[in-house]
Amino acid sequence: MTYGGLKLRLTQMFPSVSLDIVEGFCNDRYQEILSELPWSRLTVQAVLQTVAPYSTGTASVVLGSASITGVGTTWAAGMTRRQFRITSRNEQYTFTFVSATTATLDRPYEGPTATLAAYSISQSIYSLPANATMLQEDAFSSWDYGPLRRLTSPQLGQFYNSTGSPMAWASSMDDASTPPNMEVKLFPSPNLAIGIPYEYIAGGPDLATTTTLLQIWMEPGALVEGITAKLKAHLKDYAGAQFHSVEAARLLKGMRATEAQGLARCELTMDPYFTRHRRYRGCG
Repeated sequence: MTYGGLKLRLTQMFPSVSLDIVEGFCNDRYQEILSELPWSRLTVQAVLQTVAPYSTGTASVVLGSASITGVGTTWAAGMTRRQFRITSRNEQYTFTFVSATTATLDRPYEGPTATLAAYSISQSIYSLPANATMLQEDAFSSWDYGPLRRLTSPQLGQFYNSTGSPMAWASSMDDASTPPNMEVKLFPSPNLAIGIPYEYIAGGPDLATTTTLLQIWMEPGALVEGITAKLKAHLKDYAGAQFHSVEAARLLKGMRATEAQGLARCELTMDPYFTRHRRYRGCG
């Protein structure tokens, strides 16, 4: 079914309703169904390409100043938002590019003034594709070096800032982008340029043109009945709206049941904190 065919059917059923209202309800119901579950048919397999730390040349820093100067550096605009650290110290700053040899930090430098100091600019935060809407707990479970553990951003913030082979990740939203884009933070920051396989749940395409194809796995009735319920309520036919809402819910329940039948068994794994005592059972 195309978006154009759906609108034609609904405008014939409700000729007195503005086309703008019909289109709005179509999009609302379509997105409601897509966000109902992390549908397996919307799962996308991708590869997160990491960036190796940059440490060419040296950096000069001044206590209490957010400005830094590089010697023998070729800093680039793409390094903005990466993490800057003088290698002899622990604290980490957010780097903002100014020129190939000048940059600013997100706060005044806290260490002692140093010239020609060894430094590192690493990247721990990576943007995901624009259509990424959700990450499952095991999104990074298929990596060759072992699955990455999901943590919250505050939990990642408790760790010492370092680089190495990533062991954990946290998701967040980049509010500076329009619309906000999903991103992940890796810990520790990758020390090599590598590809990390992962999976994400993609959002469905917007219903923008009449030729847009609806998801072929979506039950058409769940879509049409849900939209009809909204239109009936708009026309103040509340009894009709209730009837079609019940039918839409029944059809959506069938979609959920079909989805569940295709899922593999899920084994509950408990944290070692709750199971490590078992090794001592039977010991005198």
